Amino acid sequence: MPLRDELLLYATTFVAGLLNATVGSGGLLQVPMLMLVLPGEHLATLLGTAKLAGLPGLGAGTATFARRLKPAWPLIVRAGLAEMPCAVAGAHLATRLDPAFARPMALTIIVVMSAFVLFQPDFGETASSRPLRLRGWTPWAIGAVIGLYEGFFGSGSGTILIVLFVVVNGLDLIGAAVASAFVTLAGVLAAALTYLAAGSVLVPLGLRMAIFNVAGALVGAHFITLKGSRGLRRLLIAMLILLVARLAWDQFTR
Repeated sequence: MPLRDELLLYATTFVAGLLNATVGSGGLLQVPMLMLVLPGEHLATLLGTAKLAGLPGLGAGTATFARRLKPAWPLIVRAGLAEMPCAVAGAHLATRLDPAFARPMALTIIVVMSAFVLFQPDFGETASSRPLRLRGWTPWAIGAVIGLYEGFFGSGSGTILIVLFVVVNGLDLIGAAVASAFVTLAGVLAAALTYLAAGSVLVPLGLRMAIFNVAGALVGAHFITLKGSRGLRRLLIAMLILLVARLAWDQFTR
């Protein structure tokens, strides 16, 4: 790989780490960049490399949140436990099928979520007035569905989790972003190990990318603790719009 392409990949990985620690969806940048600089590699290998690269950054971000904030542990534990086996199943599917066929479904879901967030000016500013749903069946269901998606395709999974944790479980945006980071960490860990076992990871490249991903994640975690929910909402809206545009471009130009 030319040095220019490798440096561009590292810069993209830094931004991806920042996004994963705030509004999720760092893979939206990281995977397409890998496809650009390594056009001959199988998509499953690029997905596996991106999972490995993102894992340490998510770990660094969640460690920061655990020290500075109060994560919704009952929700995180349930959703995370449900996400891990489903992420393994999704990653197994990705090594056998083309994950791109999930794109239309992902596009539809994210368009609906984007409209919901855009038309609610106070979305996630405060926790819901309804009782928080940190236990029961909803964390398990959300973790299972997003885990399967995370392992198989992954683009936008962290952002989808944030919206669901606000709408379904009643968290505010800060609480939802923190919970999403922890749950995503569980899914990415399971998926990365599955891709590694299948030999679908460029390990040296993934480890080099991980250094920049950690740096971005630490910056992102710092952003959440400083800017609060209003700054996070702006970033979430921008990411949703970018995510819709990217998936639509992929869907209708290929």
